[in-house]
Amino acid sequence: MLRRLLTTACTMLFVLAVHAQSTDVTPDNTGMTLSAQEWDKNVVMGWNLGNSLESSGGETGWGNPATTQAMIKYVKAQGFNAIRVPVRWTEQLSDETNMVVKTAWLNRVKEIVDWCLAEDMYVIINVHHEAWLDRNPFYSKKAENTRKLTALWKCIATFFRNYDQRLAFAGTNETIALVNGQENWGAPTAEWQDVQNSYNQTFVNAVRATGGKNYYRHLVVQTYACNGHFGLDGGLIVPTDVVEGRLSVEFHCYDPYEYAGSGAYYYWGKKYKDMGKSVPTSDESTMTNYFNQIYYKWVKNGLGVVLGEYGATCHYNSSDKQTQMENLQYYYKCMVSAARERGFAAFAWDNNAFGSGTEKFGIFRRTTSGISVGNEYPLKGICEGAGVEYKEPEKPNPDDPEGTLFWEGNSVMDWGSGLQLPIPASEFVAQGKDVRLILKYTLDFADYCVLQLYYGDWDQTKTPSFIINGMTYTKEFEPNKVHGVGSGESCTSILTFEESIYNLIAQKGIVLQGHGLRMNKVLLANATTAISTITDNGRQPTDGSWYMLNGRCVANYQNSIANGQLPKGIYIHNGKKVIVK
Repeated sequence: MLRRLLTTACTMLFVLAVHAQSTDVTPDNTGMTLSAQEWDKNVVMGWNLGNSLESSGGETGWGNPATTQAMIKYVKAQGFNAIRVPVRWTEQLSDETNMVVKTAWLNRVKEIVDWCLAEDMYVIINVHHEAWLDRNPFYSKKAENTRKLTALWKCIATFFRNYDQRLAFAGTNETIALVNGQENWGAPTAEWQDVQNSYNQTFVNAVRATGGKNYYRHLVVQTYACNGHFGLDGGLIVPTDVVEGRLSVEFHCYDPYEYAGSGAYYYWGKKYKDMGKSVPTSDESTMTNYFNQIYYKWVKNGLGVVLGEYGATCHYNSSDKQTQMENLQYYYKCMVSAARERGFAAFAWDNNAFGSGTEKFGIFRRTTSGISVGNEYPLKGICEGAGVEYKEPEKPNPDDPEGTLFWEGNSVMDWGSGLQLPIPASEFVAQGKDVRLILKYTLDFADYCVLQLYYGDWDQTKTPSFIINGMTYTKEFEPNKVHGVGSGESCTSILTFEESIYNLIAQKGIVLQGHGLRMNKVLLANATTAISTITDNGRQPTDGSWYMLNGRCVANYQNSIANGQLPKGIYIHNGKKVIVK
């Protein structure tokens, strides 16, 4: 018996020695006490910094502003204690052969991670939108991609090696096969699953080999397409690891897609079916049954589970918008509750896109001037599901026109070589015939500036007319002449439409283009809802003055008011809406 114990002890020492010798530096378990399951359970509310560091062309390449420390603080203040930071690395290489990431990019990722940790948040960084990797689960690419993935993760992991256990790494994102230009999100072949499994193992081996705290770090591996169903059927082979209990499986959930993704249904769940609403067959029971399968497959076998992305696109119609938004809140509540009850770490997808339609997953409105709650309904649902008190967002600045954000960024308009922004008819229909189109931009012209509107079919013979400050324009206007602003100055134009023009827009939509300016924000709002922007403690002005819908007193129209000849437009007078035709 003693001989057997001595043999076992020697074997264990030998194994530990081999592990230590195979790492770049000696493994360091100081403060690295959390198992994967404990780490995941500690995530009360998780949030994705979406469409930022993983964007093509750099952090602001997809129109979102650079992330600031104030943004991270604001997200934490709303109840979130974990952030997933998707990152695209290989557009930022200093050595493509050896997959060496530029120091400046590593430092930028570090800066954001440090801001999160300063707020005592849990953080995941990953490899995201790398086409060479996540669109090539093929045997023909396996050897080369294994070499590149190993080198890339050794670079990343070495840089972050001394970070504490709150930082986790996720090896890939949504690996799917791209065949003849078509992305295959459906059931994978045995080859595609096998190669994705090999990528997971490569990732684990590469990180562990860097040693230090990475030897014990929480690592996250993915199913094919990050679709949990494709792992439950045996397609996921969990990587072997040199330490126990430090791996989580990641899946994403936008189910059912006809509600959460495409927006074909405006309602979800048995609760709304009982209200006589048309809902998909996939409901609350479908969700909990799916999560139960994941729980018994992986959690009961010692693995953690990360719901890396979830959400439902905001979509509604004007006939029942309030109920539909409440349904959106209910969907988020059910999702977070189901995840939390099973110990999953759930991260809501937020791409900073608002309005109604597909890909409208915005929760927090991020701009160059700050951050605010852009859609309170998902946030309320997340708080309810997590058991966190919801905090009412601050009241908007009454001088800032309210509206539904359609687009936000900082893009130059320069005819066909700059931003051309199509706004679909559905956006106008959702607001109704009293729609206001609110444009916020900065003049940036050397010669002249102009904004043009065309119908969505680009018909050159029929162009829309619109009203700004009571004056009617057709097709275009020059902001410096209309608003009296100069180059480098910011400006807001509020456009309204006569009913005949609206009727055409409701069929065709419109396209914005121009020259000599940078578009910052495009919003749409119904004029009747905008009356609240000029209230004082809930009271509409009844002092006899005339107001524009943005709350500005039209003192410059005093002569017209006295003569009863106001320019065409929509006004507030003695607390009532007045339309002058």
